[in-house]
Amino acid sequence: MPLRFFEEGFCLSQKEINWLEEWNTEAEIATNISQVAQKVVKILVNVPGMTQAHSRDFRRATPIFTLEDGTVIKIFINPANVKHIFLADSNNKMLFGGYVGWIHTKGLNQVLEKIKHSLTSTL
Repeated sequence: MPLRFFEEGFCLSQKEINWLEEWNTEAEIATNISQVAQKVVKILVNVPGMTQAHSRDFRRATPIFTLEDGTVIKIFINPANVKHIFLADSNNKMLFGGYVGWIHTKGLNQVLEKIKHSLTSTL
């Protein structure tokens, strides 16, 4: 929804307005979650330092692997080099979003490798 409320005398360029609209646009959230995705969420929320991520970064995330049920694990690293992890269902709707600070990145990477090796299909 476009931002249309500005104080009198307040002026932004179209680029600035577009940036604000993107910043304030949340991802579409999934309404169902598979058993495999539930297992991954349980694992991720227990990673030391895991904090809820804002859904606006979901669309910036890049797929890194797909689970056996079609759930996609996506990653976004922000300009401060903070790693965000998102889970997307097969319709690219957000199931989970979280991030860890720099000191916990190694632990997150280890957990992601374990998830990749245990919950992806081998064809």
